[in-house]
Amino acid sequence: MILSVALSASLALTGSPAHAATKPVTFQGFTIQVPIQWHAKKEGVNLRVITGVCSPQAAECQSFLLGGPQAVKYASEGGPYRPDQPYHPSSGVTECVPVKKYNSGQATRVRTSKAVFGAGQRARFTEWKVSCDGSELNVASYTQRVWYVKAKKVIVVDHWKTPGLGGILAKAVWS
Repeated sequence: MILSVALSASLALTGSPAHAATKPVTFQGFTIQVPIQWHAKKEGVNLRVITGVCSPQAAECQSFLLGGPQAVKYASEGGPYRPDQPYHPSSGVTECVPVKKYNSGQATRVRTSKAVFGAGQRARFTEWKVSCDGSELNVASYTQRVWYVKAKKVIVVDHWKTPGLGGILAKAVWS
């Protein structure tokens, strides 16, 4: 009883997650609403949305990348995005995202589907399981999720399984 009263009071004071405060992030002709505590940071012509901690052990902060035509043009080893390959813009070996002391290894496609990316737009959604080092046992791995809107030359890359990101992108507003 005390727990349910405390939980009810907490939700009354902070609001449920469905009513959490948001702010707009605009990129390449679309706007998404993200939680107010997330922040956007320019990375060249791309935009990285920081969603959590920046651990010194990780290769990047908890975040996702919003990329436009340049990110699509150089998304696969310096060549154009290939839906049958994970997003990997450099031609060299990349660090494992959660544990940067290892190199990324093999990637296995988990699933591919169509996803809503705002009214009137569809994205090709692909999820990859990336092993951090195929030569060692019990080494970290991570999931790479990619939304690609071919008609708009927009790509979203998430290495952290950001909770709710698919729903946020589904509600994107295109200008």
